[in-house]
Amino acid sequence: MDQPSPVPDTEISLTFVKGLEVLRAFENGQTDMTVADIARLVGHTRAATRRLVRTLEVLGYVRSIDQRYRLTARALKLGLGFLQSRSIGHLVGPVLRAESIVIGESISLALLDAGEAIYVFHNPADKSAEMSGHTIGSSMSLARTATGQAICAFLPEIRQQTILATSGLSETEAACVAKRLKDVHSQGFALRDVSPQSDLRALGVPAFNVNGQIAGALSVVFPTSRYSMTQIQKDLVPHLQRCATYLVSAL
Repeated sequence: MDQPSPVPDTEISLTFVKGLEVLRAFENGQTDMTVADIARLVGHTRAATRRLVRTLEVLGYVRSIDQRYRLTARALKLGLGFLQSRSIGHLVGPVLRAESIVIGESISLALLDAGEAIYVFHNPADKSAEMSGHTIGSSMSLARTATGQAICAFLPEIRQQTILATSGLSETEAACVAKRLKDVHSQGFALRDVSPQSDLRALGVPAFNVNGQIAGALSVVFPTSRYSMTQIQKDLVPHLQRCATYLVSAL
């Protein structure tokens, strides 16, 4: 799990930081973990981790079954303020739902967060391509996914290099992605097969904030046989770009 960068601020509570790290240990499908499992993920001693986990349990954010811990529904409330403050419900939702009806595809919005992209909204339209297993709050690689590449391609080059260097890609793979990012920047969208095992393709289109800075990306996932490249460029991409324009004030 990525560790937060040290911040030279005497007002920061390191204990609180560690508590948030414990909560984040449950990301990416990690569930029903023992204290030892959590300690290994966050890099703290078992004793320290146990105190943090017990605190979260008393507060109602985790619960224990046979000494294995899982998040409770209360943890969802931690992100509610963000969704409300960023107009996700009353601005983003209606725009994506309307456009989803027009194109007949599920549309998702992911926002840039440090070195990853995080899903914040999804409007379901096609159950066969339901977010490729992702849910709201899921994070994804900026280097390996269409959504991530649609964002990464519009970041400063020095930041792109840092992302590629820490993505776990080999030098050859990183070089290929770097070249692909230039193509994405030029054409205005990213297109990737979801995986070699699936018949799904993902399309990502960048979304910018009011200052013209990259803020996230809109994406759709669909069967590879559904659209030709011409249809993708002439139909899907313009729709997603129009959506991104409508959402500028919320990003």
